[in-house]
Amino acid sequence: MDLSEKRLREGRCLALLDDMNNWTGPKYMIAGGDTYMKYQTYPQMIVNSVKLDRVPKYGDWTPVLDVLRAGDYFVTSGEVLLRNSGIVGTGARRFYDAEAEWTFRPEFAELVWSDGKKVEREVIRMSDMAPFSSRKFHIPFDATGKKWVRFAVWDSAGNGAFTQPVHPK
Repeated sequence: MDLSEKRLREGRCLALLDDMNNWTGPKYMIAGGDTYMKYQTYPQMIVNSVKLDRVPKYGDWTPVLDVLRAGDYFVTSGEVLLRNSGIVGTGARRFYDAEAEWTFRPEFAELVWSDGKKVEREVIRMSDMAPFSSRKFHIPFDATGKKWVRFAVWDSAGNGAFTQPVHPK
């Protein structure tokens, strides 16, 4: 990443994730990293942070695969972490709740959604917040006509974390 984009892989990966969720049912993005030598991995790798009750026994990856299939994880560069994120409430008036913590000064958070045709977002400026800090979000939104919703936080160094799209019922 050369920092010409505000978000990690925004034009190539996030736009495709949004498009795929507009085309059909839930689709999720799994982070991956390239290793160029078998004995070396790079610290700049993007990772999936899965929500598990406990670490599974060696050899039984079923709990991890179930979480990945359900989209109950977030993707992060490691400098931004998301906790307890999701849609709260029923009916048209709902909230997206999330807890975020970061290393570098954050630039913005965003709630991204679509009606199945047009992707829109609410950007929450955070550039006045301190590094090595955290914040709880309680973002109201109108669920009417929303096909999916996702949340992200991006910092001043180009790092970030984003949730998988949630399809409101």
